[in-house]
Amino acid sequence: IAALMEDNFLLGGFWFSVLLNLKHIYMYVAPAYFIYLLRSYCFTSRTKACSLKNFSLVRLISLGIIVIFTFFLSFGPFISQIPQVLSRLFPFKRGLCHAYWAPNFWAIYNVADKVLSVVAKRAGLMDPNVQVASMTGGLVQDIHH
Repeated sequence: IAALMEDNFLLGGFWFSVLLNLKHIYMYVAPAYFIYLLRSYCFTSRTKACSLKNFSLVRLISLGIIVIFTFFLSFGPFISQIPQVLSRLFPFKRGLCHAYWAPNFWAIYNVADKVLSVVAKRAGLMDPNVQVASMTGGLVQDIHH
């Protein structure tokens, strides 16, 4: 944040990508951070109106190179195991209620899933022999909704 306050946007982008590599919980902030960098760094005019004639493709590419290079340095040693790394960072198969990120969204998702499966069974839209989704499952085993 200090780099951004000093208008050093490339350094700010670098440090945020390092932060994402250290703790992926900050991914929820990444879209807002990207929009801020896009507006403040890639659009050369400081006016409120953004137009394509004020957009600098060179600045966008330089920011992208820094972010991609940072991620490459971080994930480069694991390039052959990228699917395994991603499955550990985002454990979709194990269920997401226990995850650190987005617990409110997944709580709402699980309630909606449970309600819809019960309603679908009662309405005859779902095979009655299919097991209804568990609300607390997913800590270790695979969940099939």
